[in-house]
Amino acid sequence: MDPNPYGLQGRWGWLLLTAGSLLSCLVVVLILHFLRVHPWAGVTADRIAWHHHEQCENVDTSGFLLQVHNFWSNFGYLAGGILILCLSDVALGRAVGAVLIFLAFGSAWFHGTLTETGQTVDMAGVYAALLTMAAYGFVEMIPLDYDSAASWLLFSGAVVLGIVAGILRVSVKFFDSDYFTPFLVFILAVYMIAVIWRYPDRDHGPLLAPGLAALGAGLLAVIFKFSDGDDNFLLAQHGSDYSKCLYGHGSLIQGHAIWHVLSAVMFVCIFEYFRSLLERSRTVFPWRL
Repeated sequence: MDPNPYGLQGRWGWLLLTAGSLLSCLVVVLILHFLRVHPWAGVTADRIAWHHHEQCENVDTSGFLLQVHNFWSNFGYLAGGILILCLSDVALGRAVGAVLIFLAFGSAWFHGTLTETGQTVDMAGVYAALLTMAAYGFVEMIPLDYDSAASWLLFSGAVVLGIVAGILRVSVKFFDSDYFTPFLVFILAVYMIAVIWRYPDRDHGPLLAPGLAALGAGLLAVIFKFSDGDDNFLLAQHGSDYSKCLYGHGSLIQGHAIWHVLSAVMFVCIFEYFRSLLERSRTVFPWRL
């Protein structure tokens, strides 16, 4: 039994840390809102119209945050990052958790402000999270020592590539999210299949729960993401008519917000999937401790 389940490395310490972060952020945002601090109220109509291409949530220029639900849902990424950061007992695993926290920060920055800089940090976080998850999967599949120079070089290269790709996403076509994100997801899927092929004689039972959970959360996340907005890929074809959005503009249910939460679950489950292959480090599923 965990002697201190609510300590930072206890099974529920991550939850307390996440709740504290959420409460602190809520207090700051409420104070700024009631003080009528609106630093991003000057967002252009063209920027808002472009944003509605993928998301139905109303852009409120009278509040401190331009989008409420799509901002706060990023605490899903924060929770996932803190979970891995607290429960993983190896530095490389904790570094992956730190990247998820960076993703939470970037995505919240973008949805709260709709600035170009925020969007760049958001996409850099998405790419870095996918790339470092793939790098971690590679380390587990080979396997490489967690503390080896090769492992850290691979991880660092993944972070740098993610940031560079986020910055160059407009000028380099391949780094556009319509191309690069599916490519990285494909790489992750290949790794998840390859680990079973590489170790066919191992007991794959521990892989089943995180693997199925990652698959289910990922598929649902995609459905919610691409059913949002007024002209979004295959599931939201409304001819740029914002009034026909599937999700109410001020509704508590927003497809993109749910995408944030479900994709955060997916990331944690993918991490646990790779970790479970050889079980060289501690689980990040609290109920498995």
